[in-house]
Amino acid sequence: MADALISLIGSILGNPAVLALIVGYIVVYMATCIVKPYRICKACNRSKETHSKLFPGAFGACRACKGVGYHLRVGARILGRKL
Repeated sequence: MADALISLIGSILGNPAVLALIVGYIVVYMATCIVKPYRICKACNRSKETHSKLFPGAFGACRACKGVGYHLRVGARILGRKL
């Protein structure tokens, strides 16, 4: 099973067209991480706050983004950007 998987990966990466597509995708993704390093927080949708489910009307800073409203993308972390 593992040998079949290794040979499949080897045949896919051995194809120059597929390898060029993968490398091209990585280059474009990293370039966009340089231009736009942040992504919107899905928990608060950039409102920077979350509302209590137990007490209506009560709210506080978003726990997911710590009240910032956005997250650093993975590619930007790899490039060494800090929040």
